[in-house]
Amino acid sequence: MNNTGHSLTPDAAKTLLSFLYATEARRSVLLLGPPGIGKSVLVREVAEETASAAGKKFFAYEQPDDENLAEIYARPDRHFVFVDIRLTETEPVDLLGRPVTVGVAGRKQVVYQPPQWAALLAVAPGILFLDELTNVHRPDVLAAAYKLIQDRAAGFTGFSPGVQVVAAANRPEDSTLANPLPAPLVNRVYCVEVEPPSLAEWAAWMAAHHPGYDPRVLAYLYRFPDDFCRVPAEGETLEGYPTPRSFTSLARDLPAAVDAGLDRGALRMLCLAALGGEVGEKFFAFWEHPVPSYEELLAEPALFGRLGVDEQYMATVIVGQGLAARVEKAARQMPGEPEALSPRVVLQDIIAPCVPLLDVMGDTSREYLTLLWYIIAHRLHVPWREAVYLAMCEHSEIVRKAYTSVGSLLRWPA
Repeated sequence: MNNTGHSLTPDAAKTLLSFLYATEARRSVLLLGPPGIGKSVLVREVAEETASAAGKKFFAYEQPDDENLAEIYARPDRHFVFVDIRLTETEPVDLLGRPVTVGVAGRKQVVYQPPQWAALLAVAPGILFLDELTNVHRPDVLAAAYKLIQDRAAGFTGFSPGVQVVAAANRPEDSTLANPLPAPLVNRVYCVEVEPPSLAEWAAWMAAHHPGYDPRVLAYLYRFPDDFCRVPAEGETLEGYPTPRSFTSLARDLPAAVDAGLDRGALRMLCLAALGGEVGEKFFAFWEHPVPSYEELLAEPALFGRLGVDEQYMATVIVGQGLAARVEKAARQMPGEPEALSPRVVLQDIIAPCVPLLDVMGDTSREYLTLLWYIIAHRLHVPWREAVYLAMCEHSEIVRKAYTSVGSLLRWPA
């Protein structure tokens, strides 16, 4: 999951894509990488953030109605259109438009009537996203897709200057279904290789988009990072497999499944359905271990040392969540804007009782304190995140030495 120098994490790819949209040429971009790592999500987020930064109304072309379309046609400069097309599910007519017969000066002629989405992009700025480019095996669909990428036009309907075309694809080494692309096409686009997100990036994204996700999923991934993305080599399968996408779905759905009262067999099957047999069984065994509550660990820190390794990872997440929740509550109760040092004063009564537990965790393994900061840093904001960091280091010599040894955690999240 580390950057190899030849690929970018989704966060870094987002930054580059945002820059390329802002250039005058808006050259087409091809994102290459394994399935399930967030390529589609990052493109949509770039579109949403670009629209917001420009003060335009974001419009995703999904289930358009006449009222929305009329509004865009009336004031296209106020809108930013995002069109997401999965090429493996399209026909050439979906990309080029339909031939219709018209009369001009008494002569019948055939012209292309553009698809509705293309008519929108002809007048409004936006991003056209073409997914699964290398998985298309129909030459007629590929030819139509190539025209969109190279000419920024659907048939004879050209897009507005504010439109950029972004495609995403798997590499042949990622999937046996993926095919190489013609060299002339590749030469006309920016090819950007995307790798799976780091655990820090994934945790930050989950905290922002799914704050109620099951934290034990993060504990598992921190314990077994090699399971984060394991795409089957065969390319075709009838079994789920672990990717950032499948872990995201599972982390989001597990709390709801528990709240709905699903029995143990159904919960186990949910894990297997998302991650496949091998990793699913392994995750469920990890997830099922009983772990003391935050209050129980505070009351008896020695409990942490008596837990097994898997339980200690989960307990670390529970401690981070519990500590962050208490800090958030204190922050909400503070009247007005806090003074620069006020958070540190407020934190005295929160951090001091945690010190014996933090020391036990650090004595067991400094890795637990690093994971603890993952959890806290992605829950809290300035100035509270910095205040917690300083208070923990001030109250515990073990914490201070552990965090010094792994660099400045105060910069997290980057």
